[in-house]
Amino acid sequence: MDAALQNQMTIAALICSIAALFFSLLAAFPGLKALLTAVRDGVLWFALFVVLAGIAFVGWQRLQELPKSAAKMGQASNLPYSSSPAAPAGKATIATLP
Repeated sequence: MDAALQNQMTIAALICSIAALFFSLLAAFPGLKALLTAVRDGVLWFALFVVLAGIAFVGWQRLQELPKSAAKMGQASNLPYSSSPAAPAGKATIATLP
């Protein structure tokens, strides 16, 4: 996960947490308790969704990177003469007879 996306997700989670705290404090007033409790629960469910979606996204990114890195490692080990330097591209080598 890149840094910008991580910052955005952190800010979104922080805002949801602050909103949940605010609504839980307002729920102390008996007249608005039912409405504010419903709003608070909605905010908490949304925060949970954001966190779980972020975890799933990071896991998906890791799974996408695994086959690529495994294929690169397999390619490097399957080369017949991987330790010998290759001839420059476009230049033909001419073998001279003694």
